[in-house]
Amino acid sequence: MATGHSVLLAFLVTLGMVSSVFGVANIAAFNIQVFGQSKIGKPDVVDELEKIISRYDLVLIQEIRDSAGTAIVELLDKVNDHSSNTYAMDIGPRVGRTSSKEQYAYFYRTDMFWVKDSFTYSDPGDLFEREPYVVHFGIKTSAVTGVDDFSVIGLHSKPDDAVNELDEMNNVYKAAKSKFGNENSILMGDFNADCNYVRSSDWSSISIRMDSSFEWLISDYADTTVKSTDCAYDRIVLAGSAMKSAGYGGGVFDYQTAYGLSDDLAEDVSDHYPVYFKLK
Repeated sequence: MATGHSVLLAFLVTLGMVSSVFGVANIAAFNIQVFGQSKIGKPDVVDELEKIISRYDLVLIQEIRDSAGTAIVELLDKVNDHSSNTYAMDIGPRVGRTSSKEQYAYFYRTDMFWVKDSFTYSDPGDLFEREPYVVHFGIKTSAVTGVDDFSVIGLHSKPDDAVNELDEMNNVYKAAKSKFGNENSILMGDFNADCNYVRSSDWSSISIRMDSSFEWLISDYADTTVKSTDCAYDRIVLAGSAMKSAGYGGGVFDYQTAYGLSDDLAEDVSDHYPVYFKLK
């Protein structure tokens, strides 16, 4: 027989409210492959994106390619229609060296977080194909007590330059720490940090990997890709003593298995799975 507590838990899971009730924020990074007018025009894909995004309280979305700028706004509206929670968005400028520019966006629950400040990394050495977008978040709710505020540094690296771009992330972190006066940060995104782009012999050249000040949550042996490759491209890295103490439980959300999707539909959603962790 179900207890009152188990019935309540099942109800809260359905509503997507477990994280705030039990003192945990669920935070994720998701490369939604070539997200633009074509993808937002596929209702079956959007249905899956709504479900995936609403699992989390704060989500970094990457590979937004839409010069009109309307697809991501429509996705936010769809997520808000689907979820019992209310999400807002902070979106960076279109960046990239070629005509195929991308944006970073953060969807976040308005009852839990607020945006204090943001900036795009100036990239003085032109090392990034898509300069990281950095957002300083404040925490509204007592559900998360481990940190008061923190920055999130989002990166979608250029595969062939992944080693150099990841090494430069140390300077991005220092810039965020200086600007916001806060050492607690989350560095995350599609780092292309595995397989042919970052080999085991490359780690010694990447300062945020060798410096014990940074904690990597996603295993080198994880598979964050939907198709036949087996690569840990997508990563989450924590910095700052409070953030490292409060962050735990990094993982990969295999939405194809979780939702029983066909290969075709899973690949239409993205070629990457979201990576996530919990913040207490």
